[in-house]
Amino acid sequence: MKSKKMMLFRNAIILILSLIFLVGGGICIYANQLLDKIDYTPDSGSKVSTGSLFENGNASSGAVSAKSGVIGGLYHDDAITNILLLGCDDYQKNDSGRSDSMMLVSVDTRHKKLKITSLMRDMYIAVPGSGNDKLNGVYGHVGGGGKGARKILSTLEANFGVDIDRFVIIDFSAFPKIIDRLGGVPVTLTEKEAGLVNAYSGDSKQVHAGVNNMDGLQARYYSRIRAIGNDQARTERQRKVFSSIVDKMKKASLPQIYSVFAYILPLVTTNMTKNEVVSLASNSLTYLHYPLKQYRVPEEGEYRDSNKNEIFIDGEPTDVLILDLNKCRKSFTSFIFENDIPTGKYSG
Repeated sequence: MKSKKMMLFRNAIILILSLIFLVGGGICIYANQLLDKIDYTPDSGSKVSTGSLFENGNASSGAVSAKSGVIGGLYHDDAITNILLLGCDDYQKNDSGRSDSMMLVSVDTRHKKLKITSLMRDMYIAVPGSGNDKLNGVYGHVGGGGKGARKILSTLEANFGVDIDRFVIIDFSAFPKIIDRLGGVPVTLTEKEAGLVNAYSGDSKQVHAGVNNMDGLQARYYSRIRAIGNDQARTERQRKVFSSIVDKMKKASLPQIYSVFAYILPLVTTNMTKNEVVSLASNSLTYLHYPLKQYRVPEEGEYRDSNKNEIFIDGEPTDVLILDLNKCRKSFTSFIFENDIPTGKYSG
């Protein structure tokens, strides 16, 4: 009798384990199919490899064994992954578009923080091999897409000295779909902002002054408002939407997060590898609960507005921000690396 019970117990365990492996195998196959849908644009190999992103800081254990240093003239820390997030308005036919929304998302496992840095579109900046231009115009220098993203990435690195690991491009049409998949995002609106969203977002649902759960079209228009305040205010609105997304994801379960990733992946272009996307998703619950810190380049006191007819682009006088590059570089690197700004040569 005893041996029969043991046999039944053993067979039950074998059955359960078999089901787990079958389900697990199915999940792996499904995940691989999803990852194959990413618009993946591999790097040429010119960028120095510094190990696996997201893993060197050991986010789950809290231990940091990563190295830092200067690599190719850029400040780098293995425990800090910098991802350039580009929102591109490539909605006009035969137009490579512009990167009108630019943020650097820093996953900082050394200081246990998630950081977002808004990059002002009107910065007048030196473009390697292409003279000077407004930052949002750099994307179109080489036809947009992955090449355009790399051009912005190399431009930012050359000017500010911060090593940027990867980029993610979200185009004009994809942004509202992502917000809708999240079930909208709560944002507090002023009366003027609500009026503009109601008039121009293209959504029939009305919003009001105060907290609103905005859907995709509303959140996209809100992030692009230029009629209230200056471009500094515009970047602040973009950070509010990003912060709201993070807050919403904090309350989601891991299956819900994977569901969102599964929907988002086919809508973006990136040079992140499959393993990096999986690692980011696997550690997302840890990263999302890091405190969120916000910053903007340039800060007040680190730039001036151009004078009339001072700067010409394509033969036309253009309003731009003239940077005090030394101040910008110092404060930017301090925000990313804090008191641990890398020194010495990186020794991989």
